[in-house]
Amino acid sequence: MTDITKTFRAYIKAQQVTTDCNLGLNKRVKKTEKISTSFLSQAKLILNDIIKLKRILLDSRTIYLSPFYLLSSTNKIMNDEQRHDFEQTIEEQIKQSRVDLEKLKLSIGQICFQGQRRSHFELVCAYLERDLVECTKIYSEQKCLRYKCESARKKIGRLDNDDQRILFNLNKSNNRKKSNDSIDGTRLTTTTTNENNSTNITTTDQYLDQDNQIENNEENQTLVTGSELRQLQLENNQLYHDVAQRSEEIRAISTQVVEIAQLQNEIFGHLCSQKDLIQEVNSAAVVTNDDLAAAIIHIRDAIRNMAQMRRWVIFFLLVMIFSLLFLDWYNMSDTSTSDSEVEDDNDGLLPIASHVNIIHGLKTVSCLTLDSNGMRMITGGHDETMKMFDFTSMDKTFQPFRAIQPCPGRLLRVIEYKPNNDMILIIPGDCQAVVVNREASGKHIIYKTVLGDMYVTDMNRTKGHKSLLNYGCWNPSSNSDEFMTCADDCTLRMWSLRKRDQQLHVIRTKDECGRDVRTTTCTYSQSLYNDENSNLIAAGCDNGSILVWDRRRSFVHVTFKCVNAHLQNQLITSLKWSYDNQILASRSTDHTLKIWDIRKFDQCLSSCENIYNHFSMTNISFSPNDKFIITGVSKCKNSHDDETNGKLMIFNRNNLSKPLNEILFNDSVIRTLWHPKLNQIFTTTNNGLVRIFYDEQRSPMAGVRLCLSRKEKKSKNQNDFVANIDPIIASSSTSNSIDEQRNIFPENRKDEKKSSSLHQHLVQTIVKSNIVGEEDPRVELLKHAKEAESNSKWVTPAYVYAQPKPIFQQQIEEENDDEDLLPVLKKHRNK
Repeated sequence: MTDITKTFRAYIKAQQVTTDCNLGLNKRVKKTEKISTSFLSQAKLILNDIIKLKRILLDSRTIYLSPFYLLSSTNKIMNDEQRHDFEQTIEEQIKQSRVDLEKLKLSIGQICFQGQRRSHFELVCAYLERDLVECTKIYSEQKCLRYKCESARKKIGRLDNDDQRILFNLNKSNNRKKSNDSIDGTRLTTTTTNENNSTNITTTDQYLDQDNQIENNEENQTLVTGSELRQLQLENNQLYHDVAQRSEEIRAISTQVVEIAQLQNEIFGHLCSQKDLIQEVNSAAVVTNDDLAAAIIHIRDAIRNMAQMRRWVIFFLLVMIFSLLFLDWYNMSDTSTSDSEVEDDNDGLLPIASHVNIIHGLKTVSCLTLDSNGMRMITGGHDETMKMFDFTSMDKTFQPFRAIQPCPGRLLRVIEYKPNNDMILIIPGDCQAVVVNREASGKHIIYKTVLGDMYVTDMNRTKGHKSLLNYGCWNPSSNSDEFMTCADDCTLRMWSLRKRDQQLHVIRTKDECGRDVRTTTCTYSQSLYNDENSNLIAAGCDNGSILVWDRRRSFVHVTFKCVNAHLQNQLITSLKWSYDNQILASRSTDHTLKIWDIRKFDQCLSSCENIYNHFSMTNISFSPNDKFIITGVSKCKNSHDDETNGKLMIFNRNNLSKPLNEILFNDSVIRTLWHPKLNQIFTTTNNGLVRIFYDEQRSPMAGVRLCLSRKEKKSKNQNDFVANIDPIIASSSTSNSIDEQRNIFPENRKDEKKSSSLHQHLVQTIVKSNIVGEEDPRVELLKHAKEAESNSKWVTPAYVYAQPKPIFQQQIEEENDDEDLLPVLKKHRNK
């Protein structure tokens, strides 16, 4: 902001002078009125040009002085050509303004020769010349700073040579001379005007329009006060700090320029090395091309020489291709077909190429678990039986090595191995959970949870559940003896084997209004690769809400809560954490599958609808790589009375809108498990079937694959040789004949103990045990009846043309002679 004190004084003085002159010189004023207005209009134009020039210099200071136009991604910084053009335009404008100012000075003598008006016009020209000098000074300073920065940058970057430096110095000297000449010219003009005039004033557009008032006012002289001096001192200090800060920024920029130069050298070195590598690759490619051409020539010669062998090879390859296609079709006929829209790369990652069926029973299989090593499998269901399978000793008949009823009269809802595989948790359709040992033999029950008091209404004061259990699970940490259960009494209870008299903690599940809601499932957060303690606990309620607690806080308040996760009055049958503990998947009887991000728990990431679920034990499982989710679908009837088969559906974790694969079942699929070490998928159905999917290439040689390579074990008591020589088998085929014979001849029982030989005793005992465990041979033969009729190989093809109508032998009546049926050695002797 410019100081207008002197201008104001000049205005007052000129105003007074004009009033005095108007008293007796009215006629003269009228004559010179036109001349003064033309002078002031010219002065106004010159002032506007100077102001615009100064504004352009100040506004373009940063883009004119900045040397980093090569590093800038925008066009707000000048390059060298733009700077040169900018300098030429500025110099031309300064010269033009100086020429106009000289013309204006010459026009003063034509207007008036003496008096106050002449002195006023001279002062106007002096202030215009002073503004022009200031503008020229700003331009020269900016130009000097630019050349200094340019020289420093080139010295640091080491990019200039001697010739360029000489040219740069010459240009710099010439520019300095030009700027000094312009400055000297302006200074000379200012000195001449200062000798003639005692004070210098500046004029603006506002004050040039008020020329008639300036002649009538007097000059009021005022002195600079102390407050103005202090203000100037503060501005001086601020400018000093700004200059210091700019110097620090310049130093930082110089260091960055040095680093950029070093990086340029490194890049140049890498480019040189890459050039050598490209040349080597080119030479190698030329050599390879020559070798390929020579090889093609040799192959052509070999083909010409071995034409006959080529025909046989082609014929052999065709036969092998068709045989492989036939075998592939034959193997795929027994497996479930996948969806045609699934991409090939996703199918390659899924271990569903082959499957094996294991029969548990005739009722629903509601429990399925495997140990962490994949050596043992346990199944249980509504037949109240828990069956244990050992893959390391089981053959391809898939018979369990132990079958027990841990809770007689109770359905089994959940069975789960402990993470270190030394105990098994069983959740029956009862109020008490049971923990048994690994073998489930002897005194197998290790711990049974405490039963709650039926007459206590406060759930925090009872020592256990007093309603039916819905779900239970172990803490995933391997060094923990803790497990958790949930029941219809609207609580979750955590138990420990070290404190068996009551539970460790009680968590009550409530809705938004504070009313208790029934808990249907619960789970710990898990980690596949890190053996860490599970800090998050999730629970699903029958009102469709999902509640999550942090163990590091109090269980009174919920840490995360999603109220309308599923429909109300629909059970949440399963909750499952991903292995990275960021995603929570939920399955409900509202026929949906949803996934939630714990970091944004109030919004569902993705969901899939219309996947039927009619069982409260239907669960979810993540793949070992944490990219896929599998779940079972129940068998259901449509609105048109059409039944839909059960399915095993495989989804991408990031998008549940469209399944990657669907495997059809004849019945509903309930339990699913994707073992992380075996890479095998285990499923259960409501007809007592356990189906295991695997891939020979992607699944290791463990789990169910160990059983497929073993032959069927024979019974320990089986002995074909003894069965052939036994006289009792010749006359009867069951053990009932032995009992009948003993009933018919009761008197011989004492004699057998006394006079029977060792051979007879061994034969009778061995054959008796064999007959009891022997299968019916007629049933075994009838299993192959359909295959023999459709694909006969031996007898029927020989009589197709000679005797198409079969002729069977007529029955011949024979005498029933018991002695003829007996072997020769066992016939009775004739006396």
